[in-house]
Amino acid sequence: MKQNVLRIGFVLRPQGIRGELKVEPLTDHPQRFSDAKEVLLEQEGQYTPVRMTTNRITGDAVYVYLEGYYTRDAAEKLRGAYICVPREQAVPLPEGSWFVCDLLGLSVRTQSQTIGTLCDVIRTGAVDVYEVKKEAGGTLRFPALKRVIVQVDIEQGIMLLDEQALSEVRIDAD
Repeated sequence: MKQNVLRIGFVLRPQGIRGELKVEPLTDHPQRFSDAKEVLLEQEGQYTPVRMTTNRITGDAVYVYLEGYYTRDAAEKLRGAYICVPREQAVPLPEGSWFVCDLLGLSVRTQSQTIGTLCDVIRTGAVDVYEVKKEAGGTLRFPALKRVIVQVDIEQGIMLLDEQALSEVRIDAD
């Protein structure tokens, strides 16, 4: 099911004494933080609109200020929060790509059987690994390769896999 709000960052910790936050980007496009001026701060399932200023972007982190959080103590209260944007402000995805939040919960099937439900996407750097909670118990993992994934239909809630290709790369854990 499509969500109306997308997480783009996870607040790791305050940086310094003036409220700067170290944020782990949850997007393939960290530079998008420079363009986002107003974001939604997600804490305990609640969303609060807040203005954001991006200070700098490094290889593994983004450093930002959020309006109203200008001390270390105030910033400390944001540890573990998510920085989000409305879906309509999301960076357009190339063909054959999906937001992780849209994939989670899909029914994973082959041409002959239903395997289970996609429960996690593990980012490895080279290729994502999809984890499926099998209907029969246990889990199944497979790399997100085009030769394995035949079709993804977000609206219908289905991911169809090629049975032969899946048998070559799958890892079962019971």
